[in-house]
Amino acid sequence: MVDIFQLALTKVSGIGSRTAQELIKHIGSARELFEMNEKDLRLIFKNKEKTIQDIISKQMFDLCEKEMEFMQKYNIRSYFFTDKDYPSRLQQIPDKPLCLFVQGNGSLEYPRVVSVVGSRNYSDYGRLMTEQIIEELQSLGVIVISGLAYGIDSIAHVCCLNRNIATFAVMGTGMDSIYPKEHFALSQQMLSQGGLVTEYFTKTRPNPYNFPARNRIIAGLSDAVIVIEASKTGGALLTAKLANDYDREVFAVPGRMNDKNSEGCNFLIESDRANILSDVSIIGKIMSWNKHSNTTSLFRPETDKGKSLTGLEKKIYYYLKENGEKDIDTLLIDMQTNANDLSSALLNMELCDVIISKPGRIYKAL
Repeated sequence: MVDIFQLALTKVSGIGSRTAQELIKHIGSARELFEMNEKDLRLIFKNKEKTIQDIISKQMFDLCEKEMEFMQKYNIRSYFFTDKDYPSRLQQIPDKPLCLFVQGNGSLEYPRVVSVVGSRNYSDYGRLMTEQIIEELQSLGVIVISGLAYGIDSIAHVCCLNRNIATFAVMGTGMDSIYPKEHFALSQQMLSQGGLVTEYFTKTRPNPYNFPARNRIIAGLSDAVIVIEASKTGGALLTAKLANDYDREVFAVPGRMNDKNSEGCNFLIESDRANILSDVSIIGKIMSWNKHSNTTSLFRPETDKGKSLTGLEKKIYYYLKENGEKDIDTLLIDMQTNANDLSSALLNMELCDVIISKPGRIYKAL
C-alpha cells in the first residue's frame, strides 16, 4: 500500500514520472521531499514557484487521505514505483506510472501476458478473429489485458471470461468511474477473474488525453500486443507504437485492401512494425511459448530441425540457435556469402518452418 507522501507526489505541479524518478533516486523517498525546507527546495526546483508551493503547503494531503480511505473500503491495492511488488514489466519502461491502483483478485505478475487491442468500430471479421484468437491463446496459458472500450477491447474481455482466462482492463478514469458506463457490469465480472487497473485518482473523468496515457500501461504490462482491426489514426496504433518503443513483440491481423478497419494492421505489417498474425501458433513460436505445464500444447515437442538441413541452410540454422536472433546484415557478414544465396536460403528455411522472420528482417531459429 502506498503512503500519503507517495500519493501526494503524484499531485505536485511540475513533477512528472521521469522527474519524480530522478528525485527519488537522489533524495531517497517522497516523505523526505515533503519534509524539506524552502531553501533546499529552491536549490532543486529553482524558479518553479508552483512546484515549491505545492510541496510546502501540502494542500493535496486531504485529497490523498480520502483516496486512501476509498482504497481501503473497496479493497484496492496500490503500488509505488519503488515498491518491490510494483509490476515488474512496468518497471522496464521509462515513463512508468508513479502509482498504480489495482482492484480484483488476479495478479499482473503472470508468466505470460498478452494485450489485445483494436477498433471500436469493429466488423464481423474483427469479432470472429478476436473470438478465435482468444480461444487459441488459452492453450498458451496467458492472461489478457485490454482497455474496456467499445469494440475489440470488450469482445476480448468477454471471450476471456467465457473461457476462464484472467483478464485485466486498464482504464483512463478513476476506479469510481467506469467508462463507458455500459461496461460497468462487465468490469464487475472481471474482478473475480482478473481485475481493473488505473493510475488515476477517483473523480477522474474520461478526458480524451487520459486514454493515450493509458495505452502506455497496456503496452508496458505486456509481453506481446495483438492488434485486431485498427484505423491508421486510432488508439490501437499508438499502443503498437509504444510496444515497439518498449521492445515488446507486436502482432497484427491482416485485412482486406481498402478496408478502413484494417488500414492500421496492414500498415503495421507492411512497415515491419508488427509480425503478421495469420496463425496463432506464430505467437508461441516467436515468444518461445510452445509449452505450458497446465495446458495441452498446440505444438509439437521441440526437435533438432537442423538435422534435415544441408550446406548454407544448416550453417545458418545452428548459428542462429547458438547466437540468438540476428538481422540480415549481420547474417550476410557472418555467413560469408552473397545476398542472393542468403536470401534464397532464408526463404526456403522459412517455408520449411525451421526459422521465422520478425519485423526489421530479423531471423530466429525454431
